[in-house]
Amino acid sequence: MARHLKIASLLFSQRHLGGQPGAREAILRDTRDALAGVAGLGVNLVVTSEAIEALAQTVEQAEDPARPGPLLQTYMEFAAKERCHVAGSVKLLADGRPRNSVAFLGSKGEFLGAYHKTFLTRQEIEEGLVPGHGPVIIPTAIGKLGGVICFDLNFNELRLRYAALKPDVLVFPSMYHGGLMQKMWAYSCRAFFVSALYFDGGGILDPLGEPLALTDGYNPAAFARINLDRVVVHLDFNRDKFPEILRKYGDEVRIVIPPNLAPALIYSESEKRSATDLVREFGLQLLDEYLEESVALNARTRDRLLE
Repeated sequence: MARHLKIASLLFSQRHLGGQPGAREAILRDTRDALAGVAGLGVNLVVTSEAIEALAQTVEQAEDPARPGPLLQTYMEFAAKERCHVAGSVKLLADGRPRNSVAFLGSKGEFLGAYHKTFLTRQEIEEGLVPGHGPVIIPTAIGKLGGVICFDLNFNELRLRYAALKPDVLVFPSMYHGGLMQKMWAYSCRAFFVSALYFDGGGILDPLGEPLALTDGYNPAAFARINLDRVVVHLDFNRDKFPEILRKYGDEVRIVIPPNLAPALIYSESEKRSATDLVREFGLQLLDEYLEESVALNARTRDRLLE
């Protein structure tokens, strides 16, 4: 059944404050203002940029989730007031050690958990930060959320581990865009991908890596209404069934076929049936099943040639 969410990605616009006197207070104030800018809009999830952690906190100012400091409190208060979830960039203490983290706050302002950056840069390690231990999935009322931070995007090991966990939404607070890497992560993990940056071009990608909304000079917040009730199928052996599906269910189904890629993203927009129900009813084959079948078929064919 349809599971719609409204997501906002916030552009961090105060990079010039880095290293300036009073930067911490100014960035905290700007963060509160940016959150206030999306208040009252019915947003279910808000994501903030890594630049907040990088420029507003020193390693010594890492916050303890058990005793929230000013940045965590800002996120918690907004989440509780707006009854939404926040994925906020912050330096956190975990096991007494400072981490570059994304904190996940629930709709009552409660701390749900955190992802700690797995692959720190050399500079971060020299500053005293400690790396995390890999992917984290936070089960929430709005779906399975995972975190990726900046330099992490370069490491296939982390991406493949996340793909196996099947997140609904990956949040990406960053000071690095990543370019095609963002698309690769969204497509590989079959997940919505939400980047929050300190320059234009952050925003929301669908599970095929196609942009739904991006920040720019005119849009300091990118908004998208997404539907988590989706499946990804290959066009082979499925495409001929699409007209039958649309004739039967009309606007209760949405089929997105991006250019040049060869899969399709199928959404159920109905309260009566899920996208998985459509797969069963029409005998569709999921993309991952099709690829796994192809691997096995090729292996059997090679084995026969060796007999």
